[in-house]
Amino acid sequence: MNALKDLWRRNPSACAALVIAAVVLVRIAVVIATPLEIGPDEAQYWRWSRTLDFGYYSKPPLIAWVIAASTAVFGDGEWAIRFFSPVLHGIAAFFLFLLGQKAFDSRIGAWSAAIYLLMPGIWLSSAIMSTDAVLLPAWAAALYFLWRFRDSATMTNAILAGAAIGLAMLGKYAALYLYSGAGLAALIDRDMRKAVLSPAGGVLVIASLVVLGPNILWNFANDFATVSHTADNANLGEAGFNPLNVFGYLADQAAVFGPITMLLLLAGFGLVAGRKDKWTSTREFWLLCFILPPLLVIMGQEIMSRAHANWAATAYPAACVLLASWIDRAFGSETSRAKIGPFLKGGVALNVVIGAIFTVLWVSPSLADAVRASNGMKGVRGWEETVTQLNAKAKEIGATAILVDDRELWHGMDYYGRNTDMKPVRTWLRGDHARAHAEEAGAIQPGDDVRMLIASGAGGNRPMIREDFTTIEEVGYLSIPLGPTRERKFKLYVASGYHHTPRTPEFEAKYHNVIED
Repeated sequence: MNALKDLWRRNPSACAALVIAAVVLVRIAVVIATPLEIGPDEAQYWRWSRTLDFGYYSKPPLIAWVIAASTAVFGDGEWAIRFFSPVLHGIAAFFLFLLGQKAFDSRIGAWSAAIYLLMPGIWLSSAIMSTDAVLLPAWAAALYFLWRFRDSATMTNAILAGAAIGLAMLGKYAALYLYSGAGLAALIDRDMRKAVLSPAGGVLVIASLVVLGPNILWNFANDFATVSHTADNANLGEAGFNPLNVFGYLADQAAVFGPITMLLLLAGFGLVAGRKDKWTSTREFWLLCFILPPLLVIMGQEIMSRAHANWAATAYPAACVLLASWIDRAFGSETSRAKIGPFLKGGVALNVVIGAIFTVLWVSPSLADAVRASNGMKGVRGWEETVTQLNAKAKEIGATAILVDDRELWHGMDYYGRNTDMKPVRTWLRGDHARAHAEEAGAIQPGDDVRMLIASGAGGNRPMIREDFTTIEEVGYLSIPLGPTRERKFKLYVASGYHHTPRTPEFEAKYHNVIED
């Protein structure tokens, strides 16, 4: 411990890097040790990584490139697919340390990195391979280089900031918030405005477009597939209005950022407005420009339609630095220390406890089963057994192919059936054209429907599936246990004579809300 303190005094950056590396190594060990399987989204990203491109059906290409790099070295196992996730989050934490150090001081930088690494959402994200794992490091790097650009609008800083923004966009289109954040910062901060309006500001934009350019061209060549899917995902076509959803939204964000740390963040917003220290308030308002847009936009999305908890994740890198600034001030006086100190310590301690519990359960799913805490693991269990059972049934009936009516099932079977003699797995087309990669890659081919085994997991699909085949006959059920209280259930059919019935308004009206057990 004394050696660590000495290193901190001599070289804070090296000390921060060492501590972050230690956390990353522990999380890599968790990734390797867990017996849990990969989930459908991870399987989808793995499939993309088999054919490198500048874009894919529903996401930009960075996650596929990262998986391709790790599996080229370590093979196609589950841990190899996830290997870079904890590493990338460690990189994000280090960039937040650099941002906190540059904008404030080394102590705030250290708090920033610690808050980020200990977020409940980062504990989970470090154990799986998701688009957040590739987005957030690039986002944190973009924040750091944007602050450097604000301080010194050199061509080098402009290129680095622009390249980081472009890289973040290659991870996830949510990185668009970086442009809005920079624009808001330019409106309220003279130094940022001066930098953005300088010739280097134009270079920054060009640099971001150069990095993102190949993906833009890919979308042009592929009917804007990724952009269209992103728009569909917003689900604004089914928009309503329910302001009470804001409470569920805040609960979700507390689960991502941490219950107490989220409360402190919300309570602390008022501190900025009343700040008399212009040097500090300028920095805190700058950070708010990158926090409020995603938080408010996704809250509006939740009120109007629906939103996943991680959709506002881009707010939290800057929020970590902002909260670190408040933490530093809270411990700056005896009065503040006495009033706020216990809450701060309690918030960080609670996040550590949440992370420790998650780690133990992730490594030992049987313990999660024993304490009835395995519901959240159902998406990463039972896939190999599903392949085994469906393959056996296909052989038993002499099937020419297997048809599933769920994109997640297709991706799970695609990955876990890769080294088996399983018949081709196809995906039933719900609409008139593909709306998911599984529907596109798993399209029914000529000859598949001679004797097709259908595994249907959704009762609402079955009446429509019957319309798409000349003959169809029930052949039983299949149930795959996913824990003490969960199972993956299918109704099985054998069918032939596939003919895709046009999805006319009459067809849709006929089967609207029709569900078969």
